[in-house]
Amino acid sequence: MRRFIPAALALVVIFGPLATLAAAAESQPAASQLDLRARLNVVLDNAGPCPPGSPASLRCPAGTGEGVVTGLGAVTETYTVLLHRGPPFCTEDTFKRLGYPSRWAIANKGEIYFAVAESAQCFEEFDLGTATLAFTVTGGTGIYAGASGGGTVSHVASPLGDGKFGGVQDWNGTLSVPGFDFDLTAPTFTGVANKTAKAKKGARFARVTFKVAAQDDRDGALPVTCVPRSGSRFPIGRTVVRCAATDSSANTAGASFRITVKR
Repeated sequence: MRRFIPAALALVVIFGPLATLAAAAESQPAASQLDLRARLNVVLDNAGPCPPGSPASLRCPAGTGEGVVTGLGAVTETYTVLLHRGPPFCTEDTFKRLGYPSRWAIANKGEIYFAVAESAQCFEEFDLGTATLAFTVTGGTGIYAGASGGGTVSHVASPLGDGKFGGVQDWNGTLSVPGFDFDLTAPTFTGVANKTAKAKKGARFARVTFKVAAQDDRDGALPVTCVPRSGSRFPIGRTVVRCAATDSSANTAGASFRITVKR
């Protein structure tokens, strides 16, 4: 079988009397249907060009978005919103969002295509940054060839100046790809263990090294970020070290352990 503006992943860390390993709470086995939950940071340029021959009543803001989506990875979005002003859909000074396509590019994997439906209501110009619309997944490329699904996308944005809007999109729905299993399993750690060191006579710190590694069932060995990092000077007493690793499908795991420095 074939095995996506800044978004933060929750890091679950549990503290206890011993060194602790904690995978992301939402980690689960691979699945052929993804429960799509995505937040993208977006910028919309109200001065985007419309297709040649478009009526004067049409406005075509061009948008870009980016974020990290669990089960997909790093996502870059491009889209153009179609806004029709006035009759026959709305009153003279209000706008209707017409249906438009959106494209997600997932780093090193492929693309997913969406069709966002038109709005049921009209908007004042100052409300154009806020809407909840239905979407349909219309296909994809690479490992996402034949993708299908649907749901809703909510836009919340505010003016940035110079005719631009900035904000977020929240996508909620399902995504299916025939013959493909989405990776929803977080990495695992080795080398997570409490450690004790002694400071030199009269010193208030001790330099302590450790080695923590992460392994993923799809990606293999992964880089690990620990704070404080190995080789840091640790003060006398106990210090909690927090480590994290993320695979290419945006599954994040965290680990914690204690460094104890004695006199």
